[in-house]
Amino acid sequence: MGKSYRLKGASLDRLVAASEGQTISAATQRRTVGQVSHFLDWAVYEGQLTSNPFATVRVEAKSKPRHYEALSDGEVTRLLALKDGKIGVLFTLCLLTGMRAGEASGLVWSDLVWKENLGWFIWIRPNEVRSLKTEAAERFIPLHSAFAPMLDRLPKDGRLFPGLSVNTVTKRFAILREWAGITRQGVVFHSTRKWFVTQCERAGVPEHFTASIVGHQSARSENRMTYGIYSAGISDEQKREIVEKVGLPT
Repeated sequence: MGKSYRLKGASLDRLVAASEGQTISAATQRRTVGQVSHFLDWAVYEGQLTSNPFATVRVEAKSKPRHYEALSDGEVTRLLALKDGKIGVLFTLCLLTGMRAGEASGLVWSDLVWKENLGWFIWIRPNEVRSLKTEAAERFIPLHSAFAPMLDRLPKDGRLFPGLSVNTVTKRFAILREWAGITRQGVVFHSTRKWFVTQCERAGVPEHFTASIVGHQSARSENRMTYGIYSAGISDEQKREIVEKVGLPT
């Protein structure tokens, strides 16, 4: 409630007044009701309540899915040309791996794994900096050969991108987007992920192969549950081949 520094410590009345009558999104309503309900379930378990009064509360508002656009090659070129000293390296990493902003900004040096002749891999896993969005999010991603030289510019211990968070990355990207003259609706930092998936698709990579790299279930597979049970997944060699098919535009 009130992430802005201007509202820290404010009373509930002050927060309501600051909202200027705007309603919170359906997703935030559901999350808030769920968190309160979990707390009340705990109170019931501890014997402080006989029943959870929130058990029957339902959020009727419908969520509007966020629409993200994939970056075009021209937009990628303009953004890379800025050579931003704050998120430029992380931006390049996400373009070449399809990682989420939170996954990249939360990397630590021990998440880098050397696999002999296959080179460097990034182990996306829960660590001391961040958790993961889903179970499918835990995976190994080959570090693109075009990015490997940039490792020398990163700390050799602890966090690879100290001081960066999803919040700082997305806000900085908004500034870079303006500098690059990108005005299309739906272009956000997450658009780097869509650009990577688009490049894989254009290179003829099967969808379930791409899904294993970006940490998604294959949405188009009617038997994705059965497939996930019987398949051990693609090999590291296949992952390396797929990632290397993605190249930064010149």
